[in-house]
Parts: sequence; C-alpha cells; structure tokens
Amino acid sequence: QGDPQRKRFGHERNLAEARAVSDDITEVGVDEAVQLFPALRRDYVSLAHYEPGLYMDVDQIHGGYLRQTIAQGGTLICDAEALSIKFVRGFWNVGTIAGVYQAPILINAAGAWGDEVASLAGVRPIGLNPMRRTVIIFPGPAGVNLEEAPMVIDVEEEFYFKPEAGKILASPADETPSPPCDVQPEELDVAVTVERVERATNMSVDRIDHKWAGLRSFVADRTPVVGFDPEKKGFFWLVGQGGYGIMTSPAIARAAAALATHQSW
Repeated sequence: QGDPQRKRFGHERNLAEARAVSDDITEVGVDEAVQLFPALRRDYVSLAHYEPGLYMDVDQIHGGYLRQTIAQGGTLICDAEALSIKFVRGFWNVGTIAGVYQAPILINAAGAWGDEVASLAGVRPIGLNPMRRTVIIFPGPAGVNLEEAPMVIDVEEEFYFKPEAGKILASPADETPSPPCDVQPEELDVAVTVERVERATNMSVDRIDHKWAGLRSFVADRTPVVGFDPEKKGFFWLVGQGGYGIMTSPAIARAAAALATHQSW
C-alpha cells in the first residue's frame, strides 16, 4: 500500500540486492504470496519476492554457542559488572564485583555498552549509536501451518513478522536512539506494531503474550567493527553488529578469533 511507484522502486531495489548475494530468490505474484502466508490480505500485497530456508532459531543458536563454549572449558559469568579496567605489565585487569580477571587481550563485545567499556579502559570511543527495537509475540492465526510459513517483511521495512514457537513474533522495525540501558518497550511502539500487522493481514492481535525491546548498535557506516584498537595494545573491538549479529555470527566469530590470536582461519 502507499505510493505504488515508490513501493515498486523499493521492491526492485530490494530484489536486486537480495539476488546479488543469493541465487535462491524468486519473484512471486499475489496468489503465491498469499499461499505462502495465508493470513496476508490480498489487497495489501502487490509485489513480492521469496527466499526459502532463511529461518534462524535465535534461542537454539545461542544455546548451541554456549554449549560449545562450556565444552571447550569456557565459563559464562553473569552479574559481574566491570568496575575498573587497567592495562598493567602487558595484561588487562578487569575488576568486577565477582572478582578480578586478567588476560593479555581484552575483547570488547559489550554491545550497546561498547563505548562505555572503552572509556573505562582509557580507550577512545568509536561513536556507537544504540537503537531501540521493539518486539511482540501473540497467538498465531487459526488454520495457518506456522511450521512452513515464512518471515514477512514490508518492502520499506516498516514492520516484519514471523513464526516463533507456534506463535507470531512481530516488530515495527523501529530504530529509536537510546543510551545504553535495560531498555523497555514503549506502548506507542507496541500499538504501532499491532496496527501495521493488522493492516497487512487478517490477523487480529487480541492478546499480546510477551513484549520486549532490545538495543541494536551501529557506527556511522553501519558496518561491524572487528579488530585491534590502533592506539591501545591488546584492546580488541567486536561491536556494531546491529542488524547483522545472528546472521553473521559464525563468520565474524571465526574472523575475530583469527585476528585476535594472529592466526589464519
């Protein structure tokens, strides 16, 4: 819906960008789009393209990474805020409420808090911009096989929704600047999500089971920052993955490990 010419241009641009990185993209008509996700309103859809097999279970991926870490002797320590970070005699010393940790290389993978961690360590910040993203989960539509239904993204990325554990996860794809904090969803953003989903589909969001917000962080060129700081020995940046974190995590993790240990991959 909206300006048809702008929507067509957006569709063609997105389709070209998608085909530049994947050969498995097909343009589909209204009938096939509605067949793929039967809850779509026919009068909302005019153009669409489809990529099969793109679903990623974030919870399962996180769990898999944690299991690998533990299997290789790693430890996950929670509730251990960094209170001081100092480089002494070739080692970074991180003082926390859970104790002091020491290593020759300090990897700053603090997400939205990346610049704050850098400042605490006496390292020049890189200009991270945390952005709030809102998500809701609500019961799925009756009669729709969510195990086979695809993720749906508006061509202008005004919203997206996808199956999630037998329900629907939806977001207005918001990017609201925020300081690093335990961010919470704003009621206006939740309402906007519901309005956009109901406008594009036959789904009625009568009950919201869960709602939350998170911070996605970017630098000016919106490209992940991976590598040693040029001014501070042993300080390694691994931040700015907003919009790419889960999708690129296997490759970025391998690249970061190789760079940090001065090995090939």
